[in-house]
Amino acid sequence: MIYVIVWATLFSVTTTLSILLLGHRDIIAGDIGFTRLIKIIFDWRFILGAVLAFGSRLLFIMTNNAIYKIPELASSSTTITTLINSAAVIMVIIANHYFLDEQLNSVQIFGAVLIFIGIFFVTKA
Repeated sequence: MIYVIVWATLFSVTTTLSILLLGHRDIIAGDIGFTRLIKIIFDWRFILGAVLAFGSRLLFIMTNNAIYKIPELASSSTTITTLINSAAVIMVIIANHYFLDEQLNSVQIFGAVLIFIGIFFVTKA
């Protein structure tokens, strides 16, 4: 189970960092035409964000593999991996609040709590 926690945590971190980089106002603000799109693609934040996004896909596989090795969870390992890795959404919301000055509302906070409760029930074997 420790590997599941490690891989899922790394997945959450890489996903969050990728989204923070790609959500930077310099990248998403304004009209995006062909010339601007080319400029964005060669921006260091886009490149690093893409590398981190690719890394998070590999970490998804590692998490799924670790869950597959747990006999009582093996038959639904990919579904459970997806549910566990949905915790990354909560990290993204929190990081966006602190680093991109986005505001959290009560619905988002309530949704984050529900995700954690759902993850707890789904992974209880």
